[in-house]
Amino acid sequence: MASPMTPPIVTVLLPVYNGDRYLHAAVESILAQTFESFELLIVDDGSTDGTEPICRAFIDLRVCGAR
Repeated sequence: MASPMTPPIVTVLLPVYNGDRYLHAAVESILAQTFESFELLIVDDGSTDGTEPICRAFIDLRVCGAR
């Protein structure tokens, strides 16, 4: 994985609206790629389901906002 000091080469944008049924699998698939120099931006477009807690559960630093 790229070091925290090295900016990622690619930004992956994942827009989501009420996609909690598929979100975890989609993020896991992106994180499992062999190319690691990327950041993942998940844009929640006002979901009313469990999208937000799923997004917040990821601790991988490539997921923007993760701690």
